Amino acid sequence: MYAFLRRLSGDDLYDLYLLNHKRCLKKHKLMSKKNFYQATLDKKWSGIKRCC
Repeated sequence: MYAFLRRLSGDDLYDLYLLNHKRCLKKHKLMSKKNFYQATLDKKWSGIKRCC
């Protein structure tokens, strides 16, 4: 139940990022937790999101 709530709220995004980083064949620089969440917020709130 706890894992489901973490997934639903997005609290486990950094954990998923770490898992994907370990599986990724192209090893890119690992972001810190703070930088990851800042990049996520920047991606979410930058640019125009409306259709018209």
